[in-house]
Parts: sequence; structure tokens; C-alpha cells
Amino acid sequence: MLGVSIDSRFSHDNWAKSLGGVSFPLLQDFHPKGAMAGQYGAFLAEKGITDRATVIVDKAGVVRYAVSVGPASERNPKDLLAECQKVSKG
Repeated sequence: MLGVSIDSRFSHDNWAKSLGGVSFPLLQDFHPKGAMAGQYGAFLAEKGITDRATVIVDKAGVVRYAVSVGPASERNPKDLLAECQKVSKG
């Protein structure tokens, strides 16, 4: 498992600390900004940001879960962890 966002490494570090740490790598979709997010329809080019979206892709590259809560909303980390566990169990 890994996480990807357009945020900086410093944002990733702070986010991970706020959760008490994470056990997976956090990658930057930084240059060209939002290239990966755009492939999933989550990059809002006119604003230069990504939608607050979560896409869980399995080892075979199949999207198993996708949800968007909008840029101003929040996701529930416990719910996301449950979704990741479902996908990892197959």
C-alpha cells in the first residue's frame, strides 16, 4: 500500500504524525503537479489542487474503491483503513 498526493513531503510528514504514524510510503504527485490525480479525474486544474478524493487500487491495478468528499471536506481515517483492509483481504 502507498499514498499519493500533490502535497509536499513536509505535509505528508505532518499528516502521518497526526495519525500516530503510517506504515506505508507517501508519494508526491508534485511535478508535473497533479499528473497522477488527473488520470483519476481528481485534479482540479482551474484551481491547481486536487479534489479531496480517495482511490484504492489493488495489486492488479484495478480500482476497488473511490470516493470524493470535495476540497473543503474531511475523510475519516478509520473508514479509509477499513476500506484498505477489505481490499487487501481480496
